[in-house]
Amino acid sequence: MEINFLDLPEECIATVISFTSARDACRISTVSKSLHSTADSDAVWEKFLPAESRSLIDHSLSRLSNKQLFLRLCESPLLIDDGRTSFWMEKRSGKKCRMLSARKLEIVWVDIPEYWSWISVQESRFKEVAELRMVCWFEIRGKISASLLSKDTIYGAYLVFMEANKWGAFGFDSLPLETSIRSTRTEICNDGRVFLESGTREPREDGWLEIELGECYVGFDEEEIEMSVMETKEGGWKGGIIVQGIEIRPKQNVAF
Repeated sequence: MEINFLDLPEECIATVISFTSARDACRISTVSKSLHSTADSDAVWEKFLPAESRSLIDHSLSRLSNKQLFLRLCESPLLIDDGRTSFWMEKRSGKKCRMLSARKLEIVWVDIPEYWSWISVQESRFKEVAELRMVCWFEIRGKISASLLSKDTIYGAYLVFMEANKWGAFGFDSLPLETSIRSTRTEICNDGRVFLESGTREPREDGWLEIELGECYVGFDEEEIEMSVMETKEGGWKGGIIVQGIEIRPKQNVAF
């Protein structure tokens, strides 16, 4: 005996749709009037949201449906961790993304006003960014627990910065910087070398610049991902950049 899919109980249909993807649920909602309400239901979209998402939002977002919250987290980063971290979701894949602000990073000499200063810029999503005045040794490190990212995903880490209006970047073109990203559990390390000062670097959509520190496969909640960009030997005085933070986002995307 043949059974019409639409004759199944609504909770069964919702379960089936929840095993697809946010992209498929949107398509089902659009093309099928019979399945529109089910495809848009909280039961379906709860499966596409990270388990911790409701605990991260403030009261102003608490009344959003699960689908509305998913789209909100894809379209606009959410400030968490006392405003020192931003969280959002990659719309194509539904994977978790984070940016660690400069305040969350270990920056050598950052507490010495002659070398670094904390300022506010309108273009930043964070209240404060770190402006490099002048140093003879450049080193920035950051780390994040893999439990805050999506498992079974290859992530890229990126230093997000801009050139200061007052001077512009200087001193970075003589020697390349060493970049590194590693997993503390699997001891996998991805090293590279980059020139921070480059006239060919294309701006991001938000107007900032970025350099890739490397990529790392996230497979275990218990591991930490450590990232760094630094000199390997002194290359002279350098300065004229503003550091917003390090962004960690999926590298393998699926068309949405």
